[in-house]
Amino acid sequence: MPKDEIYCGLDIGSGRITVVLGKYNEETDEIEVLAGKQSIDRDAFTAGVVKDVEKASNIISETINEVEESAKTNKTNIIVGVRGRFVQTYDIKAQIPITSADKTITVEDQEKVEDLAVKSLRISSEREIIDVIPKDYIIDGQPGINNPVGMEGSMLEIDAHVVVAYSTFLRNIERTLANANYAPEKIIYSLIPVSEIVTESEERKLGTLVIDFNGQTIGAVIYNDGYIKYSKEFYDNEIDIGSDMITRDISSYYKTSWNIAENIKQQYGIAKPSLVKKDEQIEIPSRDGKTMKTTNRKGLSQVIAARLEDLFVSRVIPDLKNTNLLEIVLRSGDIVLTGGGANMSGIINAIEDLFSHECGIEVEARIGTVGLETGIVGPEDIISNFSYTTAISLIKYEITHMRRNMFTKRGSRKTNIFKKLWDLFE
Repeated sequence: MPKDEIYCGLDIGSGRITVVLGKYNEETDEIEVLAGKQSIDRDAFTAGVVKDVEKASNIISETINEVEESAKTNKTNIIVGVRGRFVQTYDIKAQIPITSADKTITVEDQEKVEDLAVKSLRISSEREIIDVIPKDYIIDGQPGINNPVGMEGSMLEIDAHVVVAYSTFLRNIERTLANANYAPEKIIYSLIPVSEIVTESEERKLGTLVIDFNGQTIGAVIYNDGYIKYSKEFYDNEIDIGSDMITRDISSYYKTSWNIAENIKQQYGIAKPSLVKKDEQIEIPSRDGKTMKTTNRKGLSQVIAARLEDLFVSRVIPDLKNTNLLEIVLRSGDIVLTGGGANMSGIINAIEDLFSHECGIEVEARIGTVGLETGIVGPEDIISNFSYTTAISLIKYEITHMRRNMFTKRGSRKTNIFKKLWDLFE
């Protein structure tokens, strides 16, 4: 892996794109965030989907050019993060016998069992696999093997999480980038990287629920025993589900424009009415700008709380409870919240109350932060802003998996060398 390689995390999200440039330092094992920028255009993107190829490609080109100029570079590897209803995940399994004389498991055996697991998944010709995430390897019935290469056994099994996306959805993203004179190094389901970067390995072992609360999407990942046990995007065929629904409610309730409603939500919004300490008056201009409507912060908070209850109590929590995993992980672990919606004041208290009430247990939640413990350094205004977390996580995910693959291959070569030496000695 070249030391001076620059990576570009491109998060195609909710009515916007987020671009972050990062450089990996092999000596310190850190990723330095060099620059970042968000560009909003709801006519070009919605819930991770390209709506207008020409407009979207212009926005991507302008945004990447701007961050490259800021970072004083013009050569980056673009890692694209995708989301939304056109991406699904499945669990797959397979097993193979180890046929070598000494029963040593090789990289070829590992690849063979992975390929067999992938082939066991029957998907239509309109969809394709974009990622396979091994959850667990089992050798002769013994689970919990992270890397089976070099170990001995008669039977190798794999339990994996596979990501599938619609081909036309992917081709339109590739076409949009091509129009901007870019070719993606890789397209990744961004819910997985962002869940990894905001949690610690110990949390994933104990069990934790990650909620990625974005403008037009809500994603959830459940970890237990260190592996992904469940992941899902929540969507409605008629409307995009996310924190933008709160903006829509404010706009509708107070008869004001979308932009003004968004600004009011960010400046005055509190997710839990009881947290309103100073019930100050808020002046809200009408859509035509000719009249003003007066409300108070408590009233605004009640509008927000009603929508949060609808989103989580009516849609998200019932689906999570059906997995039979939710109570298990919440008794030993926490909820980790990330995404643009996590920037709202009081959101952690609101999430704790909603889940505690619906699950009948005391639930704790926290904001999923990116910092030194994750090996990310750089401008605080980018690293601490949850709207940039996904773009940063794409870079981290790609570098981590590249290093893991290099280590596996190196380990395999060493195993073969030691075997030859041992055979010669005998």
